Amino acid sequence: MSRAALRQGEDMTKNTVEHAIVDGPALVRAGHVRDRALSAAAGGKKGWSRLAGYERAYNKGQLMCKEGCKDAAAIQAEERRAHDRFAAAKALDLGWHSCMPSFPGRSDLDRVRSSGGGTPGAFADHARDAKDFWRRVQAAMGGNDWRICFMVCCEGYEMSEAVAAVSPAYKYATLARFREALDALVDGVQAAKRTVKQGREIEPGT
Repeated sequence: MSRAALRQGEDMTKNTVEHAIVDGPALVRAGHVRDRALSAAAGGKKGWSRLAGYERAYNKGQLMCKEGCKDAAAIQAEERRAHDRFAAAKALDLGWHSCMPSFPGRSDLDRVRSSGGGTPGAFADHARDAKDFWRRVQAAMGGNDWRICFMVCCEGYEMSEAVAAVSPAYKYATLARFREALDALVDGVQAAKRTVKQGREIEPGT
């Protein structure tokens, strides 16, 4: 290559690196945190992430019921409940979105089956299993509890927005209502796991 071509290539690489540097979100809101490691080409600083409402509540200690922390044992028990609430919310967030990706040709997930030429255990099977599991969780919960959890964990609503839309009587007890919904989610996950286990135990050939 000629020197001019090499120089042009260097300029293009330099411009690419310069354009790759990201200062941050266009508008930093309360839910943004700087917690992602970036390469030197991208600025070398921590990258920005936007936390979901349940993640911010957990980080602030709001998934704990402070009124119930009367002594050391009660504090430990409430800390465990807060962790269980967060784990259930995170599982719903990741689990529900794992069964929502679009299929080639905009196939309907409910109609995708791994039969005939399909491969058992393929992505479609796992996505269908995930969706079936969360439908079991939904069936085990109260409708309002599920809707609050779903709005915050899967649809990106703030806790206050979800509670105001579903349980407006709890206008001044948003956190308490959200914790109540998460407790129902924890119980729903456990109930769904039991039904899945029982179904496998009675399945012929297992």
